[in-house]
Amino acid sequence: MKKEKKKKIRFDISAWVLLSAVGVVIAMLTMMIFMQYQQRRNQAVTLFVEKGTTLIQSFEAGLRCRGDMDDMFHIQKLLMETADQPDIDYMIVTDGDGNIVADSEPVMVGTSYGLDLAIKEKGKSSVHWRQSANPEGADTFEVYRLISPTRAPGVKDEPPLRVFIGFNMDKIDKASREDALRTLLFAVILIIIGSFAIVSLFLVQAYRHTRVSLSRVTLFSEALVKNLPIALLAVDKAGKITACNEQAGVLLACDTHEATGQDAAGVLPAAFSELLEKIDRQEEPVEADIAVPSETNEPRTWEVVGAAFADDEASEGKILLARNVTALRRMEREIVRSRHLNAIASLAAGVAHEIRNPLSSIKGFAVYFKQRLAGNKEDEETADVMIAETERLNRVISQLIEFARPMTLNKELAHLADLIFQTLRLTQEDAKKNEIEVNMQEQGHLPPVMIDPDKIKQVLLNIVLNAFSAMPAGGRLTVALTRKNDILELTVSDTGGGISDHDMPRIYDPYFTSKPAGTGLGLAIAQKIMDAHGGTIKIESRAGEGTKVLLGFPLSAKEV
Repeated sequence: MKKEKKKKIRFDISAWVLLSAVGVVIAMLTMMIFMQYQQRRNQAVTLFVEKGTTLIQSFEAGLRCRGDMDDMFHIQKLLMETADQPDIDYMIVTDGDGNIVADSEPVMVGTSYGLDLAIKEKGKSSVHWRQSANPEGADTFEVYRLISPTRAPGVKDEPPLRVFIGFNMDKIDKASREDALRTLLFAVILIIIGSFAIVSLFLVQAYRHTRVSLSRVTLFSEALVKNLPIALLAVDKAGKITACNEQAGVLLACDTHEATGQDAAGVLPAAFSELLEKIDRQEEPVEADIAVPSETNEPRTWEVVGAAFADDEASEGKILLARNVTALRRMEREIVRSRHLNAIASLAAGVAHEIRNPLSSIKGFAVYFKQRLAGNKEDEETADVMIAETERLNRVISQLIEFARPMTLNKELAHLADLIFQTLRLTQEDAKKNEIEVNMQEQGHLPPVMIDPDKIKQVLLNIVLNAFSAMPAGGRLTVALTRKNDILELTVSDTGGGISDHDMPRIYDPYFTSKPAGTGLGLAIAQKIMDAHGGTIKIESRAGEGTKVLLGFPLSAKEV
């Protein structure tokens, strides 16, 4: 079973960068909260100091209006009236020794208070404050100052009084806590928003980077598909073409720009459609060689690889890769055939060498018996037959040796037309004898080619004689020489009986012949000579419709 693929989400954001950014935001917010706390605290201190100073001044003014420092009842009463406010915990008046002379709690009068303070006479106008903890409740903010209740004339050493006012910090603490809670909530919100903003920035940057990378990959993929030297075709699961390149245009029945969105079965050759139907996403890719007819009636061989592509468990479509391997397959066949011919040639050379020596002896004995039996006509004819057959067999052996021997060419610039005329002149007697009409067609101003004239004349002579043999009752032989781009093409056509479809694949095989007296080496040698020249030989024929032999001679840059 195939392992299930799991999708992974990947973030390209460094954890250290993210933590550093969040740390910076927290540090900034902490600094802001601390500064805000200090500002609130300073405001509370200023408020309490100002309020305490005002109350002490009011109390001092009340005493001055009374002008009687010995009336403790009046001081106590004024103090209690002044201290009768919601946020005042207590109000105390002490003498210079720290003894309480008046207290908002009368029971405390006469006790000692404030002996730890060092307030000198010269600091009468100075207001001091301190904050003390209260285990039973809110802290107390205490404001105190020296006062001079009277300014009687001539009195220089007025006994100092100290006034202490203790403010309840419950409301302030409550407000501070609420404010701290709000600030903390605000800070958390800012941290979340800031972190989200930072993460968003990184995500945006990652998105832009990914988008740029995707654009580059897309451009690269499009360029790769466009310039791919093989045909590419993608089909979705509904059988519609989703993508194809220019090389696939030779396979489609429409233009590549119009193929997208069309049904693949409607624009592809039937063999390709059948291959698409065979593709199964759970199997290995399908490979096959498909022959497709071309404009020249010569089928083109395409090597096709088809496979399905899918996302997880859902099949998304199929893809075809096709490569024109016509020349490659032809070359492979030629290689196999060449190996076969080389093996036959090696065998033939060995056999010919072993036969030639005994054959010379047989011919010598035949000549001896002809001379010995001179005067006996029947014996002389028998000896002549033996000599003729020995010579024919010797020619066959010579052809075998030539076929097996490595080809050596003596190339020179020559005009093919001249070689054709020489060949036709050599065979004109055979043409007259067989009542064959010979026509020569030549395109004007044809350049010479670099060839071995003797070898090419041998090829031409072989082809012409084969054509004569195919027309024993007469006919017409047409020889045409034309130029097609950088190739000179020589065409030899006859109106003979043609070659059957059964014999066509074997016409170049050594010793294969349909003629009673033939050796079967003529076309094999002709093909070997043309291959040595870098040319081509091609035979087109059907039974009862004659034969056409096409020889192609490539022109070099100088010849062009």
